[in-house]
Amino acid sequence: MAITRTDAYVIPFGPAHPGSGNFRIWLTVDGERVIKARAEPGFLHRGFEKLMEYRTLLQNAVLADRICILEPLSWDLVFAMAAERLQGIEVPERAKYIRVLLAELTRIQSHLIWFGVAGIAMGFDTVFKVALTWREEILRLFEEVTGARVYPTGYIRPGGVRWDLPEGFLERAEEVLLHMEHYIFELNDLFFENPSFVSRTKGLAVLPPEKGIELGASGPALRASGIPYDVRRDDPYLVYDRLEFRLVSREEGDALSRFLVGRDEVLESVRIGLQVIRDMPAGEYQVKVGPFVKVKEGEAYAHIEAARGDAGCYMVGTGGRTPYRVKLRGPSFTLLIPVLEYLLRGVEIADVPVVFWSLNHCPADMDR
Repeated sequence: MAITRTDAYVIPFGPAHPGSGNFRIWLTVDGERVIKARAEPGFLHRGFEKLMEYRTLLQNAVLADRICILEPLSWDLVFAMAAERLQGIEVPERAKYIRVLLAELTRIQSHLIWFGVAGIAMGFDTVFKVALTWREEILRLFEEVTGARVYPTGYIRPGGVRWDLPEGFLERAEEVLLHMEHYIFELNDLFFENPSFVSRTKGLAVLPPEKGIELGASGPALRASGIPYDVRRDDPYLVYDRLEFRLVSREEGDALSRFLVGRDEVLESVRIGLQVIRDMPAGEYQVKVGPFVKVKEGEAYAHIEAARGDAGCYMVGTGGRTPYRVKLRGPSFTLLIPVLEYLLRGVEIADVPVVFWSLNHCPADMDR
């Protein structure tokens, strides 16, 4: 009996796959090569946008933590900024500096998770252990100032921050930031300049700049393709226009460049954090916002440069105690659907996790 050969097979990558992050991709493969990829999100869907329409502004400040477990303070910040624009609230100067410091600490620990999980995906288990050990230093700072290690219980809230920084916190934060600068240089030998890592990522899954713009990429994924777009510089918020930092970008657009952009961004976040600590003003840390304040009639939009890219919050108020509409713009949605599907075409099956994690995404942010 003759055997009929089928050239193309469809196989699932995730959601149980350890490299998929609660996300599934249907891969059409010919032998070991991917010829088509179709993303399938929805495994973490929690309906935050609808939930926010049934809660007050201060209740939503806590709910915003949960949008992305990898960088909850970023989502606290963008929600608070949208609420403040709608309510016409001007945040005190000290609160602005505190927010920037926590936002940059959040970016650093989020990038460390990125490097660690990518290390596991490529067989560099030590990188995961080392990166998350270093992340612990920042989590201890978060616990000290917010009362929680991961979800900060709405510490950044409409009107400012919940309470002032503990005594001696700035000195401890400065010490941690200086450690991070040293740690990243150590990771060069272990990971970023490791010949095995470079050979796995150099020239892999190139995202041309025009394609990145067309597909809606942002953050490190877009800057690695030569597009130097960063909300902190191009649409400044808080006190970023008073701070000196380098906008990191590269030209190659491959997986290696995306990781290297992330590495250099950590060093810039350290630089920003040290400036904030140096310039931290005294004074009030919040404008009082009552628990049942009415949401003013109108609409507002705020966006920030989160660790993964451009994150936004659109809010509509009609004078009630809860927002009439809330719409969140997460950077991972475009990274995990059009960008990932484009980049996976033509790669080997073994490289799928490498490409997947080179995008520094968050399935939870996409399934918000």
